[in-house]
Amino acid sequence: MYLLITYDISSNKRRNKIDKLLSSYGDRVNYSVFELKVKKHDMKKLIPKLKELMGKDDSIRIYRLTYETIQSALELNKNRNRPFESDISYV
Repeated sequence: MYLLITYDISSNKRRNKIDKLLSSYGDRVNYSVFELKVKKHDMKKLIPKLKELMGKDDSIRIYRLTYETIQSALELNKNRNRPFESDISYV
């Protein structure tokens, strides 16, 4: 399963913990955006961990991506990889 996760975390301490957690599952593509390739059981473990790290005013959004969505994504900087570039044949 391919996910795009965005977040807005007010505390540096909580944000660093969330960054570390998400980095263990996927790649940062922007300051507060990660692309993840996870199995369903990994996602079921990830969500409670993220909820535990969040503050009451924080925001984390998880978008599930389809093959068509990934294929149609445009990266305007040719020096950067397309989303999930190394895994695209796996979808």
